[in-house]
Amino acid sequence: MRRVLVTLLLGLTVGALTACTASDTSSPASPGASGGTVRTGGCGASASSADPERLVDVAGQIGTRGEADFAAVFAGARVGDEGVEVYRKPSADLDAWVRSTFATSCVILHDARFSAPELAKRYQQVGDDTTYWSEQGVHVNSVSSDFVRGVVVVGTQEVDKAKPLFAARYADGPPVELVNEAPA
Repeated sequence: MRRVLVTLLLGLTVGALTACTASDTSSPASPGASGGTVRTGGCGASASSADPERLVDVAGQIGTRGEADFAAVFAGARVGDEGVEVYRKPSADLDAWVRSTFATSCVILHDARFSAPELAKRYQQVGDDTTYWSEQGVHVNSVSSDFVRGVVVVGTQEVDKAKPLFAARYADGPPVELVNEAPA
């Protein structure tokens, strides 16, 4: 079984950074859980020419501080098409820190349903249950978490059989998404 834990995704898709405006409060590409998005003052016309290395550094700094000081609300950070995208449960404290510390960088704060520790807990539960699932005739081939969508992704070849079983066992908290995947 492959186990992949995604806590900080730094996808370097900055080749096509596009401008964002400080007054825009929506993100058509990835709206937050409540549809609200907050942008720093650095999301102006110059965002399209942002230094990719600087964006990776900003995402790393936010990830480090988010995990250390805002763990209850922080889900993850990544470099996106417009700048650094941060996923968090709504938090005035985290938002204020990001807005003051990275005022000149384009940082887009998205609502998230679950924090990184909540996703990690579900990830761990599924990983710990692999023997149980095998006894039920469901072979777990991989487990990963996706902080952008707020789900734990489980790869198995028995998706149809697993759906009702996983829904019953993991009814509360972060959802589990089953995908058809052969063993590695």
